[in-house]
Amino acid sequence: MNKYTYPFRKGENGILRPKIPIRIINYNTNKAIHTLAMIDTGADCCTFPSMITMNVGHKLDNESKKEKGTRGISGTEIDTYVHPFKIEILDSTRKKVLRTLEVVGNTIMSNSLPPILGTNMFLEKFKITLDYVKKEITLEW
Repeated sequence: MNKYTYPFRKGENGILRPKIPIRIINYNTNKAIHTLAMIDTGADCCTFPSMITMNVGHKLDNESKKEKGTRGISGTEIDTYVHPFKIEILDSTRKKVLRTLEVVGNTIMSNSLPPILGTNMFLEKFKITLDYVKKEITLEW
């Protein structure tokens, strides 16, 4: 079994959050972007801000738009688009790829949230330990 432990990363306001470094890749354009993504065990699927999706070459058009938008904790519906991505999970130095996953992720018309790694097609592939005392995330697969 493979295992890797990350430290929590500072988010907005300097608060430590369970974020890991990933590379998001568009299959068609092979464009990629490095970012930190939030581990969210309460999220059903992976969700990306529109800026990331457009930077890797996906279009936010009627073909990719979902009939119903995403509703977050606020309950407000946000326009949502669906695209296939390849996600490379990187080590803390962002130089080594630990694992690659194919996901179908949501894109929301908002750039105020970080990329979110949810259960479907991502977290379900790991044993995850979120240690808030040590401020660590451990992924095992």
